[in-house]
Amino acid sequence: MVYGLAAATMVIGLTAAVEPAQATPMRQTAPTRQAAAVPPAWKIFYAGRLTEGYLHSVAAPSASSAWAVGQYQDANGDHHAAVLRWNGRAWSLIPPGSLPDMKYWYSVSASSPRDVWVYGWNEERAGVAHFDGRRWREVAFPELPEGAPVSYAELASAGKATWLVGETWVSRRVRGGWKTTAVPAGVRISSIDARSATDAWIAGTVYTEAKGLQPYTARWNGRSWKRVKTPANNLGVNDVWAQSRKSVWVTGLIPKGEGWIPTVLHWNGERWKNVKMPDKGQWPLAISGNGGKVWVTGDPAGFSGPPLYWRFDGRRWKTVAGTVPAGGRVEAVNALAPIKGTARLWSVGNYIVDDGQVAHGFGLIQRDR
Repeated sequence: MVYGLAAATMVIGLTAAVEPAQATPMRQTAPTRQAAAVPPAWKIFYAGRLTEGYLHSVAAPSASSAWAVGQYQDANGDHHAAVLRWNGRAWSLIPPGSLPDMKYWYSVSASSPRDVWVYGWNEERAGVAHFDGRRWREVAFPELPEGAPVSYAELASAGKATWLVGETWVSRRVRGGWKTTAVPAGVRISSIDARSATDAWIAGTVYTEAKGLQPYTARWNGRSWKRVKTPANNLGVNDVWAQSRKSVWVTGLIPKGEGWIPTVLHWNGERWKNVKMPDKGQWPLAISGNGGKVWVTGDPAGFSGPPLYWRFDGRRWKTVAGTVPAGGRVEAVNALAPIKGTARLWSVGNYIVDDGQVAHGFGLIQRDR
């Protein structure tokens, strides 16, 4: 099963609210020896305040500026979109009145502290908003090809370029508006990452009758998207991270019997290589990196306690643990973001506290030490 835009496609309804989908039902599992033996190396910076909430995306344009987005529920059971801001000392919730009226913010991207974009939706429509360093303002939504679904789209912003990508379409910010292109037939986009106005990547899957489901990656060269063929047959792509012009990483799963093979591919500017993960049942979802290290996280069933991350130093993988509030278990770590100008990363997700009668969810933000 592919987790991403292709797996979580949603058409915005005009009469009913839509809750974000999960990749697979979360189930509790017994703690593993591997988890118990790994000392924590990720520190909690925000927890316990975003009630019945979760965070899905994070961006960090500087050490003193970062943004995380998701959703939470108030005491009356009403859902609200969440935008959290890091000012170098603490995370705080942006007052809802400062932003367009949305029920869920799904994606955030920032090329600088004065160029921040968020994407989300409410019961009636999807929306995009921009922060210029002083205030938020809503930006007109792209005009999509006829019949194109408004799905769990993702943003990517780099330099003076901004993209919004849905399952079957790619929109690029051009002269204060959007230019939208439909992807080739059979392609379903899962993720996007961008380094500059002339270097961006999209990744997902493509289906043909001859070959079935295959991985799909394409690169923006400043004028058009050019496909870069990948070697892993039947790979369901989850995430893409463009480390440099000649270093791009993709995570995904290859079905095998009733299970899967966790897969990380690396492109060196000429060809792809399968950087094999230790097959311990991982579900490689988000991928990013900083300081010369590559980080991956994700798990199929929710962690039984603290989250686990997998770090690759160019030769081997190492399992690194995060932390979780007392009595909690992390359900998901959804996104990673390098902190520009440092060797650190932020991660966001959610954790569960079960008091024996009711399980309560909370948003979670961690940073590697």
